[in-house]
Amino acid sequence: MAKTWTLENARWRMTVSARGAEICRLTEKSASREWLWTPDNKTWRSTAPLLFPVVGRLIHNGLWNDKNFYPLPAHGFLRHQAFSLLQHSSGTLSLISHATEKTLSIWPFKFSVQVDYQLLDTGVRIVWRVTNRDRQPLCFSLGYHPGFALPVAQERGWRVTFDDATVTGPFYTRDRTLSLAQNTDVVREFALTPDAFCNGAVYFAGCQGSRVNVVSPEGHRVLQCRLTNQPWVALWGVPGADLLCIEPLSGTTDAPDASGQQRDKRGMQWLAAGAMYQQQLDIVFPADGAR
Repeated sequence: MAKTWTLENARWRMTVSARGAEICRLTEKSASREWLWTPDNKTWRSTAPLLFPVVGRLIHNGLWNDKNFYPLPAHGFLRHQAFSLLQHSSGTLSLISHATEKTLSIWPFKFSVQVDYQLLDTGVRIVWRVTNRDRQPLCFSLGYHPGFALPVAQERGWRVTFDDATVTGPFYTRDRTLSLAQNTDVVREFALTPDAFCNGAVYFAGCQGSRVNVVSPEGHRVLQCRLTNQPWVALWGVPGADLLCIEPLSGTTDAPDASGQQRDKRGMQWLAAGAMYQQQLDIVFPADGAR
């Protein structure tokens, strides 16, 4: 059983696991309302995993670094890796994880990933910092995959809206691959119909700095994800389940014709030796949006 830490303020109680620095629970105390998905073996076994150093499926089950092939699982390995404590107070938590002999055998880069959590009155702020600890450029993608417990299967009329006119899509997946040879229209709303995710996740581009809202059938904004420099958002759920994942991402799952070369994978970041890359996400729950 992985070690956990608890954060608490007047409105919220949050539990974070050392395994993958994953939030296990996010409870609104006054209503005894759990906002995150409760894992189960049938539907989905996670709550809010961190995706690194790749996002999505790799159709070759790994990536080539020129002539060297490195086997990697979908969404990478960091969600299964132990994090160490840097700092913990009643409302804040900082955790860090580094490259190990095991990770270097499948991804030949030295790195550290720090995750900072801060409870706010309105929800939670998360900051990720990726640092290149190597002498060579670090190649990676970073993503976040929180799953929210919402009655999207029980009730018709739920939708996701985008505040910014820069967002394009939707781009649909099939067999966990993504082709962008589809419409590139600006999108402001996506309906969470029963068949919305029948073929898998749905991607949206141009999301840097965007605000992504979940709106109830009654028209209430129930939660909002405020992105910083994540260019992609994927939405995902399981048909028939009261689960909605909102995934801010720096990259995407593979294209059907992906070469398998790391330099060609969509959304890979290149970080100079000693440099640091940062993302931030605020998950906001308006007081008048509680159900």
